[in-house]
Amino acid sequence: MKNSRSIKHLVATGIPKLALPTFLLAAVLSGCATNPVTGKSEISLVSESWELKTGAQNYLPARQSQGGDYVADPQVQAYVQEVGNKLAAVSDRDLPYEFAVINNSVPNAWAMPGGKIAINRGLLTELGSEAELAAVLGHEIVHAAAKHSAQAVQRGVMLQAAVLATGIVTKDSDYGQVAAIGAGAGAALINSKYGRDDERESDVYGMNYMSRAGYNPHGAVELQQTFVALKDGKAANFLEGLFASHPPSQERVATNRQHAATLPSGGIEGRQRYEQMMARLIESKPAYEAYDEARQAVADNRLKAARRLVQQAIDSEPREGHFYALLGDIEADEDDLNAADRAYDQAVNLNPNFFYPLMRSGVINERQGRIAKAKRRLNRSLELLETAEAYNTLGAIAEREGNLQQAEELYARAAQDSGAAGQTALTSLVSLRSKSNPAALVSLRWGIGADGKVLIEATNKTPRTLMGIDLQIRLVDAQGISRNYDQRLVGLSPGQVTQVSTGLRLGSGQVQLGIASIETVQGG
Repeated sequence: MKNSRSIKHLVATGIPKLALPTFLLAAVLSGCATNPVTGKSEISLVSESWELKTGAQNYLPARQSQGGDYVADPQVQAYVQEVGNKLAAVSDRDLPYEFAVINNSVPNAWAMPGGKIAINRGLLTELGSEAELAAVLGHEIVHAAAKHSAQAVQRGVMLQAAVLATGIVTKDSDYGQVAAIGAGAGAALINSKYGRDDERESDVYGMNYMSRAGYNPHGAVELQQTFVALKDGKAANFLEGLFASHPPSQERVATNRQHAATLPSGGIEGRQRYEQMMARLIESKPAYEAYDEARQAVADNRLKAARRLVQQAIDSEPREGHFYALLGDIEADEDDLNAADRAYDQAVNLNPNFFYPLMRSGVINERQGRIAKAKRRLNRSLELLETAEAYNTLGAIAEREGNLQQAEELYARAAQDSGAAGQTALTSLVSLRSKSNPAALVSLRWGIGADGKVLIEATNKTPRTLMGIDLQIRLVDAQGISRNYDQRLVGLSPGQVTQVSTGLRLGSGQVQLGIASIETVQGG
């Protein structure tokens, strides 16, 4: 068959644009280097500039996708930062260390390259002293300072994780299902499993940092005992996060005790101060337990029980925005959009720097025709975390306003997510292009059949079913005289190739093919 035209494939789906370049292009061979913590000589595949850039780019989206920062009691964040700063000041590597408290009930902590460290609200409520907190933060500081994440990259673990990052979110994420676009790379970093040697180094050198900063290193022994108790109590998702590759054990407790005996005795334990600084957080723990139950009730479509539980949580801790955001979800599920918007507004007022209520408020306001507020909320949510739902809703607004190029760009961004919102956006994207440039969606070729009549081969280049495809056929004979014909294809399923006879005879000459229109797009 002869090609009548060359059509560029415009429907973009697959791996997010941000996932691969961050890992594949920035990892540069730099030869041997001395580990700043252990003093050992080791191969280094990534530069310090890569570590700093990677941590800076992924720290916020990783925190957002797991629940955002805990802000109901600001002194908790200030206290964790204070303790972290003491340990960072005596570490073996100068990095722009940051310490954040994530609003998540799972007892977990993690470190990213470049010194970006987080600890969950759910772990803080399990600790008993400032020394235990110092042990957690010291352990994570070593992971960052000793380049453990970077070493995972060079072992190939992170390269594979980056390829698989489409739609991946952290397992302990409350909001992961709506955070796939912006959180994939950060989730791959957080979920990388450290080797046993890495964990031992973090235990030993973390205790050294504790001692240098004036803390009693025995806090690290008590911390391991706390972890063993959490493991034995089967705390939710505990082993999927904090020590996935090297679970806590009595052996680890004993190893820490032996190393603590080699360090100067005494130092800060800080039990009373820890209790004072965490008093509100610990007091409000039942409220968060009710909230977690309410989230499960919503997932199970038990909305009456969910409403009762979330109201119980609000009554106990009225400064928590998550509770109002969940109330908004319940109101939206019951189609009371005005009540939902009021609840989301309250959530935003309590925490203006968390993406979820901003995004949900934007979606609700778009449905109610309050476009200016919808745009403000959706765009702000995207500054915090990219989500398919926000891009998709903004795309729908742009399409209605006649900004078709902008609408295509927004739908294409949303379509990178494999979830429901991404699939909806993909359908909208294909539908929009079926109107603006239908020829871009179907590849056409022609040839002459055994009966001497013109055949047309049509290929659907999209992942959606195209219905009512109106073909334009022009036969141009050797004298340059043209005849125009129309023919309709009833439908083409995704990727389908079909051949149809036009019933037309050409003789000598050429055939020019085009697509006048595509009636509808189905699927997704």
